[in-house]
Amino acid sequence: MGAVSRSLCAGLLLLFTLHVPESHAAGPHEFTAQVDVRLIAADTPLKSFTDGGLGLLLFDESRDVVRLGPVMLDYSGPLTDTIRATVTAFANGDNDKNPIDLTEAVLEWRPVPVSQWRWRARLGAFYPAVSMENRGIGWQSIYSLSPSAINTWIGEEVRTIGGELNLTAAGAGVGRPFDIGAVIGVYGWNDPMGVVIQERGWAVHDRQTALFGRLPDINGLPAADGSFELFREIDGRMGYYAGLEFSWLDRVVARVLHYDNRGDPAQFDQEEYAWLSRFDSFGVRIELPGDWTVIAQRLEGDTAIGPSADGRGSHILDFWSDFLLVSKSIGRHRASARYEQFHTATARGAGFYDSHQSGDAWTLAYRFDLTDSWQLQVEALQIDSALRHRRLQGVQPDAVERSVQLVVRYSLTL
Repeated sequence: MGAVSRSLCAGLLLLFTLHVPESHAAGPHEFTAQVDVRLIAADTPLKSFTDGGLGLLLFDESRDVVRLGPVMLDYSGPLTDTIRATVTAFANGDNDKNPIDLTEAVLEWRPVPVSQWRWRARLGAFYPAVSMENRGIGWQSIYSLSPSAINTWIGEEVRTIGGELNLTAAGAGVGRPFDIGAVIGVYGWNDPMGVVIQERGWAVHDRQTALFGRLPDINGLPAADGSFELFREIDGRMGYYAGLEFSWLDRVVARVLHYDNRGDPAQFDQEEYAWLSRFDSFGVRIELPGDWTVIAQRLEGDTAIGPSADGRGSHILDFWSDFLLVSKSIGRHRASARYEQFHTATARGAGFYDSHQSGDAWTLAYRFDLTDSWQLQVEALQIDSALRHRRLQGVQPDAVERSVQLVVRYSLTL
């Protein structure tokens, strides 16, 4: 869709939403529809990964200046007194396999507590509790348009398709100012996890991979139609994760989580190998006086592919990233700044394919809630990175990419 036609569609949609009443007070059943229109300025020598390039931005200089952003539909409501259902779908408008597709679909069971112990069980497809930023509806960041590289990657490649059990020792009932919780999850259908960070490295954007969607071919990935699926079962082995959470008076939240998909890197299913991917995540969010928020998070791990004598994989990639975010809220206004670093390094098999990446990024974001339904966002992003195998596409490995987005967002909650 060209700039003119996309702008016309966006204008018609905005005219339509102007006649929809303001959002109603949320009831037990909540349905939210969200759409935004984006004015985009990108300055990058690289083609975006969504077009098969090795750029780290969602948009490159070839994309429309004005475009319709993702459309989100979200439903959450009780099925019984203790069971709640949540379903989230996005339409990204980037020629994915399905025009609109699910990103999460989960049943949550919270039995009525009879002591300080609080149980919660989830079953379906959902995000594990890794992100300290993505606290908004539809697993969106409330601090910036684009989450950190860590949580960008979680949105791209990581999904729990299985079950999770959470147990929390609540402090309020026993006069203690803090809660302590533990979580364990078991899942499948995430065997290709690792292919994106291997081929393209870390990136920073707000596109979430759909459960039944496909990602564009990056650097010649093996698929007949030039794309690949991420949420598939290849080796018949279940993965798991386990973590701990500490929270104090809603002012401090700290999490640690270990994740292992237990992939068999020797298994192949005519399109993709299973990847053996593991990581550890550490994060803390602190709410300070004066409506200041500070978030720090680090994720480090490795991913492997290909048969080997030791079963560990013939090609192993180590990766890590960390960030620091500072945010200030004043009434309907919020301003945020984030600095992050990221790195990948081939630990085995560099002679075959060297995926070394290093870089950092700055993000400045401002959000203004005009009303309960209308929101204005501005985000400036700069990524300075080096990726060795960009040479395979005939471009220099070092690149500085910049983008500025002005977003008008409308949300309707019924």
